[in-house]
Amino acid sequence: MFRFFGVGLALLASSAAFAQTSGIPPEEMNNTRRLAGDSINVCFDMTSLGRPFDEDVAKAIGDALFLQVNVVEGFGGFPVNGDGFMDELTLAMNNTCDMFMGVSVSANSPFSEAFALTRPYATIPFVLAVTDPEWQSLAEIPKDRKLGTAMSSLGEMNYITWSQQQPEAERWVRFPYADYNKMATRVLDGTIAGMILWQPAMAQLQAERPEAAALRVIANDPLPPASVRVGALVSSRNAFLRSQVDQAIDALAADGTIDALMEKHRYQGNAGE
Repeated sequence: MFRFFGVGLALLASSAAFAQTSGIPPEEMNNTRRLAGDSINVCFDMTSLGRPFDEDVAKAIGDALFLQVNVVEGFGGFPVNGDGFMDELTLAMNNTCDMFMGVSVSANSPFSEAFALTRPYATIPFVLAVTDPEWQSLAEIPKDRKLGTAMSSLGEMNYITWSQQQPEAERWVRFPYADYNKMATRVLDGTIAGMILWQPAMAQLQAERPEAAALRVIANDPLPPASVRVGALVSSRNAFLRSQVDQAIDALAADGTIDALMEKHRYQGNAGE
């Protein structure tokens, strides 16, 4: 999995790769039923960008349901095309996890019927970051300057879809990056004019790199907005858990808990849908 997003967010990239689940040896699957009691096993991608935020949300959900959250690190480190992800996810959800945090919640999410998606607990945008103090929107960047995009991301696909509908003279040349740190370096040194990336990546850059304070977010116009609705995954066999988690998410969005967690992690966007 590439490093831009939570593990589930990469599912936007290539559903064909994720549909292949036949690589799991039958002896690896544990078909005994777990007794939940007053606890819940919550799994995370150990390399996910949104991992700390997702854990905070999971604990808030657990508190709302009077459940002890057992944190399970899960797995991570998949290639950009997501090869192997669905096998690992199926194995984890069958053997260990009651809930897997940080997945993209959309109507066309490429999951099998064995899984069910919760309501989104946050909607977080892709942003355009630049250093030039004069630019207020993408439209003001000269067409002879180049842009960087987070490889295989919704933000990149949004730009590609838009650019294909424009005359060549009205497009910016795009460089895809699999590493948002390197992309930021190229914005800071002037190689590219700006970069389109998921906003939590921007927040992490500015938290970890002092020179990234020079980066500023400007409007995406004329691009249409692009956001990821982030939720969780549960087993489709556990309709009761999904219903309870959905109710908890609604309550935490309504009372400001998730907004407070987004502010803590310096995330833009909004709680819930």
